[in-house]
Amino acid sequence: MIVNTDDPQSSAIADAYLLARGIPSENRLELALGTEPNLDRAAFAGHSAAIDDAFGDRIQAIGLTSMTPQTVDCMGMSAAVALGFDEQWCQPGPPCNPTALWGGYDSDSTQPFTDHGVRPTMILAASNLVQAAALIGRGLGSDGTLPDGRGFAVRTSDEARSSRWQTLLGATTAWDDLLDMTYVDNSDGSGSDLIEDEDGLLFYFTGLTVVDGIESNTWRPGAVADHLTSFGGQLPTSSQMSALAWLEAGATASYGTAIEPCSYPAKFPNPQVLIPHYFSGNTVVEAYWKSVWMPGEGNFVGEPLARPFGGAQTAYADGLWTVVTTELVPGQPYVLEVDSDGAWTAVQELQGEAGFQEITVTDPLQAQYRIIEE
Repeated sequence: MIVNTDDPQSSAIADAYLLARGIPSENRLELALGTEPNLDRAAFAGHSAAIDDAFGDRIQAIGLTSMTPQTVDCMGMSAAVALGFDEQWCQPGPPCNPTALWGGYDSDSTQPFTDHGVRPTMILAASNLVQAAALIGRGLGSDGTLPDGRGFAVRTSDEARSSRWQTLLGATTAWDDLLDMTYVDNSDGSGSDLIEDEDGLLFYFTGLTVVDGIESNTWRPGAVADHLTSFGGQLPTSSQMSALAWLEAGATASYGTAIEPCSYPAKFPNPQVLIPHYFSGNTVVEAYWKSVWMPGEGNFVGEPLARPFGGAQTAYADGLWTVVTTELVPGQPYVLEVDSDGAWTAVQELQGEAGFQEITVTDPLQAQYRIIEE
């Protein structure tokens, strides 16, 4: 956790989050980051060195508890903290250009700093302490719930901001059976660009400068929502609509660019990557970062450790123990083992399946069981 000592509420948010998540105090770093929207690269260099010195090889991801600064010159603040400042992450324009690609995109890694030298970073964005507490509560409340929430992906009448429509369509096609995903194509403008008055939203992906009506929906804890536009990553306010608005409406995480990105789909979340990683048990900071191939100009916001699909739900009745999980890799062989007087013994062979996989054990007589890859 990084605290901005120049932001009066940053320390209080960090206190609440460390306590709620059981994060040790030695994982807290205080830096005087200032109160201006932008931090120049020279000043950031000292802070970046302090982050590396404090966290070393042991910390794999970072949470920021301040919305200022929102940029480091041509990079989003969360991107700069994660990646370190480097112009390769900035578009060399105008004209519009791509940026560097990060190696953790669509990766199965669970140790991004160890494997890729990057600590995925998310800003616990909130305009006041009440909203911060609500955000933290939604993250905690999502853990291990295996929600059956609904999702919407909208190709809007705004053609320039619908450049990722193919990934929206692909995600809804692939996940409709498991997560009740709906693809809306309003590219011809004959219908509505908006999703309003819907219950139980878990995902909402769209492309507009401003997305009206989001507060009319109800949201599952752990919900992810974002809109493709140039300045969604400007915090707390934007010349368009800030990603903070999604959190205030009830989502648990969002993303937006703070520097003009141009409409490159790779600079924005790909739901075809985000959803499967989230569904398989990644935290939201892991899954979200894995879904953006060119993250240098962006800011990830939300409760970083939200993990609605992590772990397993268990039940016992009439001698039958049932375990439901989404973490097993489809097609991967596994073995269920039991601890018998200090020695692990195989009791069942399993095959990973897509979706909510149910495992049953008849008359479980021992205290400890585990599932390992074969």
